[in-house]
Amino acid sequence: MDKQTMTAFNWMEFILLMPATIILAWKIVSDKFQGKRFSSDLIPGALLLASAIVGVVDLNIDSRKGWLRWTFLLIQLLLLVFLFKRLWSPMKEKLRQ
Repeated sequence: MDKQTMTAFNWMEFILLMPATIILAWKIVSDKFQGKRFSSDLIPGALLLASAIVGVVDLNIDSRKGWLRWTFLLIQLLLLVFLFKRLWSPMKEKLRQ
């Protein structure tokens, strides 16, 4: 991709991911200060957000650094596996009913 396209992608990702990150961090910190456990919805949201952030970082890596790109792809795959593992049991219970 050319430099202008990457700049446009980075700004769009910044505009979309930054508020989501701030809201998620605010919710986690406020739950922690209140002494409550994390909501069951926060963990999949955090995994999905982390996967999106890793994807953004992966887009900005130079293609000559293949080992770094493969490392981020592996991290993103692991995050998605944990996300689907976390979401699988509630989906299975809904299908049984």
